[in-house]
Amino acid sequence: MRRLIAIATALVSLTALFALTTAPIPAAAGTLAAKDAETLALQWFERMRTGQIDRTQLTGEYSAQLSDQMVQKTATYMTKYKFGATPTGAQVLRTRSVGEQTFYDVKLIFPRGDAASILFSLDRDGKITGIALMSMAGD
Repeated sequence: MRRLIAIATALVSLTALFALTTAPIPAAAGTLAAKDAETLALQWFERMRTGQIDRTQLTGEYSAQLSDQMVQKTATYMTKYKFGATPTGAQVLRTRSVGEQTFYDVKLIFPRGDAASILFSLDRDGKITGIALMSMAGD
C-alpha cells in the first residue's frame, strides 16, 4: 500500500465504475456538487486502475507532468497488488478552496469494507490540476 501512495505522489498529487460515464463532468467555476465530485473520483479510480485516462479533463501543465509511463505503472501496480476491486460507493469528506483551485477529499468504499481516499483539485475552468490516491488503512 505504501508503494501505491508513493506512485500516486509521483503522479504529482493522480482516478470506479459507479455510474461511470466517459463524458467529463461539467464544473462551474471549478466547483462541483458533492455527488459530481463523488462520481468524478469513482471515474478516475477506474481510469487509474485500467490506465485509460482522459487527458481532456486535465490542465495542460498536469497532463504534461503525468507521463503515459507513470499512468501505466500505476495501473500495473494496482492490478498486481489487488487494488482492483470496484468501489461500492464514495463520500466527499472535505472540500476547500485555495486561490484558484478547489480541493476535494473523497472516500472510496470497497466491497470488503476497506477504504481509500482520492484527493483531487480543479482549477476555475473545471480542469483537474492534480490527483492523489491514499490508503485509509492506517498502515
